[in-house]
Amino acid sequence: MLFLSGVFLALFLAFLLITKRNKSTADFILAGWLAAIALNLAGHYMLLTDQYTLYPSFIFFGFSLPLVYGPFLYLYIKRQTSPDSFSWKSLLHFIPVVVCNLLFLSFYLAPFEQRVEIFKNHGKEFEPEMLLKLYSIYISGIVYVVLSFRTLYRFRKNMVQQFSNTEKINFDWLLYLIIWITVIWGLVLFTDQVNIIYGAVTVFIVWLGYFGIKQVQVFNQPMSVFGSNTEKINLVFENKDEEELVDLAEKKYQKSTLTEESIDNIHSRLLLLLNDEKPFINPNITLNELAAMLDVHPNYLSQVINSKEEKNFYELINEKRIEEFLYRISLPESRQYTLLSIAFECGFNSKTSFNRNFKKYTGVTPSEYQKIPES
Repeated sequence: MLFLSGVFLALFLAFLLITKRNKSTADFILAGWLAAIALNLAGHYMLLTDQYTLYPSFIFFGFSLPLVYGPFLYLYIKRQTSPDSFSWKSLLHFIPVVVCNLLFLSFYLAPFEQRVEIFKNHGKEFEPEMLLKLYSIYISGIVYVVLSFRTLYRFRKNMVQQFSNTEKINFDWLLYLIIWITVIWGLVLFTDQVNIIYGAVTVFIVWLGYFGIKQVQVFNQPMSVFGSNTEKINLVFENKDEEELVDLAEKKYQKSTLTEESIDNIHSRLLLLLNDEKPFINPNITLNELAAMLDVHPNYLSQVINSKEEKNFYELINEKRIEEFLYRISLPESRQYTLLSIAFECGFNSKTSFNRNFKKYTGVTPSEYQKIPES
């Protein structure tokens, strides 16, 4: 009953994804993954209950579906962290499962009674193909877990070039997905107890439903950190330590078509915009939104910020928020408000972010700053 419950829960979660509003490509990918898990679990359940005498081809096909777990995980992570539009080349990741089933084409084309007999004899006559499928599953799991970790790691390094607030970008959801699949693949590699493996898959489905609905609401609202205009977003180069920033900018943009005059012009307009319109008080302001206000390409704006301000986008915006905060608390009418409420009005979206950035730019905490006597 545990496996059957996993089947129905996986299908139910897939249904929630494909029927929710404002669906993204990532939602369809996750729905497809859940459907594949449901079919895989259903095949195992039918085998345990001796239903292979009724549906041998369906059960046999289900045994090849672990080959799509890795590709679905990787493509989901990639869609949630990348601005690139969906490419049909992504379907190439599913070639192994197609090839695997083609190896067993003679099984699928065999008479019904012969297919049942093959099941009874534990795959006799298909030993080489079964071994190849098993090792393909091993390799697929390892490769795609590594690729998924790498994709998420690179995005976390790049995000300061795109976002002004990073505290509420939920990386835990994506990280836990990778960890769960790593655990499942560890069981696949190091235990021959199939029921334990499929039990872990079922628990994973339960966790995915609970965490996805309660914690990150992935089943009822868009989850991508890029919002709905992902095609317009271009992430730029990786974040480095501050002392490397200038050298890195020069290397990265040495092929840029921007002239020194253009850079100066964009920089002047940027400072004017920041001082006059104060777009940084929007806690969700991104590099792309700021670039749209200036009518320049996001990569060009990033180049200007890094070369002229010697900061990344995150640092520049939060520095402006601190400056605005210091200005506002100097006004007599601000004394009736708490420091945190003023910080939120300046664009911060958490106490932790405010305190960290305040100390970085002033050298003291907000409470210590309050104790400094006015000159």
